[in-house]
Amino acid sequence: MNFPLELPIFQFFYWLVNTPGVGAAVVGLLVAGAVTAFALTLRWIVSAKNTEQEAHPYPPQH
Repeated sequence: MNFPLELPIFQFFYWLVNTPGVGAAVVGLLVAGAVTAFALTLRWIVSAKNTEQEAHPYPPQH
């Protein structure tokens, strides 16, 4: 049973992935997008640090 490859869209994706140059370019774009998203997320986290000290020290001082 070779059902998915009977449809043209799956034939296109199969060709795309099995073509060395085009498949590598697609994978490269996916990896570049993932690395960029990771770097931007880290930059966002670092910029959100609170520079003020906590309002309630531990242990509580009475």
